[in-house]
Amino acid sequence: MTDISNGIEIIKKVKPTLVSTFELLVKAITPVTAPGTEAVARTVVQGYFLTIANTSNSNIAVNLQFTATTPELNLDDTVVAQDASVDDEFQELVPTSDPRKFTHSLKIAAHDTALVTLLPDVTKTEIIKAAKLEIRGYVEISLISASDSTSVDLLLTPEHRGTFLPQNLLIPSRLPLDFDQLAYSLPTSTGGSLFTLTAPVFKIAKELKIEVKEFEKVQKDKDFEKLQAEKVAEINQVESLASGDGANDLRQLIGLMAERLDQIEQRTANGQNGQNGQSFIQAQERPNVGQQVVNQPRN
Repeated sequence: MTDISNGIEIIKKVKPTLVSTFELLVKAITPVTAPGTEAVARTVVQGYFLTIANTSNSNIAVNLQFTATTPELNLDDTVVAQDASVDDEFQELVPTSDPRKFTHSLKIAAHDTALVTLLPDVTKTEIIKAAKLEIRGYVEISLISASDSTSVDLLLTPEHRGTFLPQNLLIPSRLPLDFDQLAYSLPTSTGGSLFTLTAPVFKIAKELKIEVKEFEKVQKDKDFEKLQAEKVAEINQVESLASGDGANDLRQLIGLMAERLDQIEQRTANGQNGQNGQSFIQAQERPNVGQQVVNQPRN
């Protein structure tokens, strides 16, 4: 999961959910190895069909991601058909930054069912003549948005459906063409049809600014507490020196006082506006630590 800022809101993405594999074919069902076997090795056109039932009370938008590596998907050989309303809508896959991945998005109303198919583009006769198209990969799904909730339950049914083409399909003839059909369901990644998807989390920029201000306030409070703790530690150190009974503690206390006197003497000696002044205690008159002080007249 990743946070992305688009200037208006913060989007927390959700990892796509694996659905199933897919296989697109325009190819002879079996290799032709001997003369006279052409009738057996008919060309099959196979596509991927995914039925999506929205069982929730929310109108949703979902994104399908198709991934294929060897060979890769391409827009020239494929077409997407979407049936989410009354009429079929033929569209193209949307490329991504990864050349192996293409996406397709659609909206499904609450308690409605949609059918998405990924097919070889057999409107191009050269694909049928070559009969060498074979693309395999896998499908993932993610929830873009839901109107009334953050998660929804979907029923997903993936299938392969195909048609066996007659040998004389591209040859003008008055004879009836011999088409046969095939269809079989595909196992899903969960072993069942029920998928629970979670929508990405949206945060308006205003809400984010409030959170940042709250964080800054907490940080300032922590800094203040740290400063107070340091001051208390210094006070405790002085009190410990002042209340100590040993000679070492007394010497340390007198040493601190002597350093303070040095600072006062330096400021007095410099005077204000650059004028020289004289300290009321000269350096040679100051006793050393531990030396007994005797009042002497000043010369």
